[in-house]
Amino acid sequence: MPVILTVEDDVDLALLNARLLMRRGYEVLVAHTAAEARRLLSANTPDLLILDIQLPDGDGLSLCAEFRQATDAPILFVSGITVTTQKILGLQAGGDYYLTKPYDKEEFLAIVQSLLRRANQAYEKIASATIIDKGSLVLRLNERKATVNGVDAELSSKEFAILSLLVQNEGSELSYEHIYKTVWGLPLNENPTALRKQISRLKKKLDEDNAKDFAIFNEHGKGYTFSVM
Repeated sequence: MPVILTVEDDVDLALLNARLLMRRGYEVLVAHTAAEARRLLSANTPDLLILDIQLPDGDGLSLCAEFRQATDAPILFVSGITVTTQKILGLQAGGDYYLTKPYDKEEFLAIVQSLLRRANQAYEKIASATIIDKGSLVLRLNERKATVNGVDAELSSKEFAILSLLVQNEGSELSYEHIYKTVWGLPLNENPTALRKQISRLKKKLDEDNAKDFAIFNEHGKGYTFSVM
C-alpha cells in the first residue's frame, strides 16, 4: 500500500484530499506545517509527497529539496500560485508535477496514480537490473546473496564477489590473475592458493556437483568459466 504524505495548511482541503486518497486505497499522512512535515518525514519514507508552496512556517520548495536529498520518490506541488516562474522553481527544486488550485478531484487522483505508477516502473527496472537469474541459481547483487533452488547458499563476501564476476562473464574464461586481482585487489603471487580454496568452498556451497543447469569449469593452469547448461 503506497504511503502518501500531504502537506497542506488549508485544513479542510487537506482533509478532503486525504479522504479521496484513502478511498483509493492509499495510506495517507497529513501535515499542516513545515515542522509537522519534517517530523513525519523523520519517521516515515513516503512513496509520494504532495506539497503546498505556501506554509505558515516555511515553504514547500525547501521541503522538496530536503525530501529529494533522501529519496527519489515523486513530488507533486499543489498550489494557488499560478505564475510560470513559481512552477519552474518547483520543478527545479525536484518536483515532478505542478498542479494549480483549484483543480478537479479526478485530475488530482489521476496525477497521483500516474506519478506512483511511473515511480514503481522505475523501481522495478532497477530491481531487475540487480537480479541475475540463471535457472536454479539466482544472484541478488544489492543484497550480495546467492540462492540455489530458493535456498540461501550463505556465501562469504569474497565467494559472492567471485561468483558474481564469473556469472556476469558467462561463457568467458577468466584467468586466475584476473579474478584474484579483481576480488582481492592484489597480484596473484601474493597468495596463489587462496583463489583455489575460495572456488572450492564456493562450488561446495552451491552444491555444484548436483547442479543440473549450471557449472563452474576450470581449465588447469588457465582459469575458470561459468556456464549455463
